[in-house]
Amino acid sequence: MLASFCPECGGELKFDLSSKNFICKSCGLFASREKIDELRDKADRDNDDPRTRRRDDYLDWWQSSKKDKQQK
Repeated sequence: MLASFCPECGGELKFDLSSKNFICKSCGLFASREKIDELRDKADRDNDDPRTRRRDDYLDWWQSSKKDKQQK
């Protein structure tokens, strides 16, 4: 199965035969395979953006403990 993990939360996806859509067991995402692929592509593009990476690095630093901040 290509889409076994949810692009939103990383939870397990199950395929519903009656609706022909995927359903996330964790967050309840209900989407077709095309929509799942679109969400994954969008997430990949966001990760490639240098501004997003820089912001994420800053947030990681901000959320770390004071002791960790002094070591950096």
